[in-house]
Amino acid sequence: MEFPPADYMIEDSDGWDYNSPYTFKGSPSATTTKKHGTYWLAEYGFDPVSYPKEEENPWEYPAHFIMKKDMKINDVVKEHVLPLLPAKSLTKFRVVSKEWDKWIASPLLTHQQSFSCQIFSGYFYQDVIMGGDPMFFSLDYSSSGVPTPFLDFLPEQYVKILSSCSGLLLCQGLEKYYVCNPATQDWKMLPLPQYYHGDEPAAVLAFEPSLYNIEAYYHVICAIPMLGQPIIGFEIYSSESNSWSCSSACCTDLENPKLLGGGSYMKGVAYYETKSNEVLAFDVKNEIPAIISLPVLQVGSHGSLTQMEGELCYVTANNECGNVFLIDIYQGMEMSLKRSVSINLGPETSFTQACEVLPCVNSDAVAIHVGNFIYLYHIREQKLVEFITSPCAMDPGNKFLPYINSLAMLHELKEP
Repeated sequence: MEFPPADYMIEDSDGWDYNSPYTFKGSPSATTTKKHGTYWLAEYGFDPVSYPKEEENPWEYPAHFIMKKDMKINDVVKEHVLPLLPAKSLTKFRVVSKEWDKWIASPLLTHQQSFSCQIFSGYFYQDVIMGGDPMFFSLDYSSSGVPTPFLDFLPEQYVKILSSCSGLLLCQGLEKYYVCNPATQDWKMLPLPQYYHGDEPAAVLAFEPSLYNIEAYYHVICAIPMLGQPIIGFEIYSSESNSWSCSSACCTDLENPKLLGGGSYMKGVAYYETKSNEVLAFDVKNEIPAIISLPVLQVGSHGSLTQMEGELCYVTANNECGNVFLIDIYQGMEMSLKRSVSINLGPETSFTQACEVLPCVNSDAVAIHVGNFIYLYHIREQKLVEFITSPCAMDPGNKFLPYINSLAMLHELKEP
């Protein structure tokens, strides 16, 4: 099947307008389709027969596979390097050749990239108090970006970003929830839940792409405080059934059942921060709630739940003196102190006491927001790698959500 030339091949050499870090001229998503299974892959020229037929010699190497000794550097890059790259880089590389254009647009590469590329790309941020539009802040504009950081491809003019997971975002409109991929502009409007979730829902998006399952389903888990009672219930949406269900599990042991809204997900567990010094954890598969006690912070310290090298951590930072900041890293279900690091952010800027830790994902970096800058300190290398001008001044109303630049597919039809 021949693919028509992409729009960006005509207008621009790489599809991105470098006059503005937020503008994209590329073609619409090539991942949305109404077909699944072997017929879906066959449209892109992939042989649905992956194994030899019974009459074939089982000891003979399949003809449609390329043996390692016959592979050229172009084949190695196409098969093994491209799936590791972020979505923006892949979009730019479609101009290399017709073969690369067809391969990058294929659902097989899209699926491989959504699983293999877990590079921390930047932040979506929004003023949740003043109700500002969402924006995207890339750590590297040359490789990671989204076509429309305002998410204006969604059917509602204003949405609030609640959760981010493996390249997908969970957003809230006036009444509806939306799950979308900002890199491909693909989206899904969820059906209305059975219960009222409130204006500040504690909703977490759970999405784990699997290399061996092209139908990568996702869930939305909303923790619901019961009116007038110290009880937290849970309502769960499944993309596989396209419906909500109420969990039989509930939590009654929180010191303060007031949740802060939003949340995060990692390795099968959704996490919600509370008004008290506790985190509510919910095992999605087994529907079991648990409570994690956070360390008592010093006056002036600010902490954040973050993911460091596949482990849930609670990272705090406080200004010791001048440009020197102390970072404490707590880890595990007991949240015991694992490491303390004292870092000097340099003489470029004079600091005040105010600072905050921003959440990270799939990284060994600690992100500290101080004044008008975001500083990234890599724990493994024990050095301050870089500091970046912050898109907004530090303010308690600004919400930062870590983002991975992914081609992950939603697999469901958009509703009109």
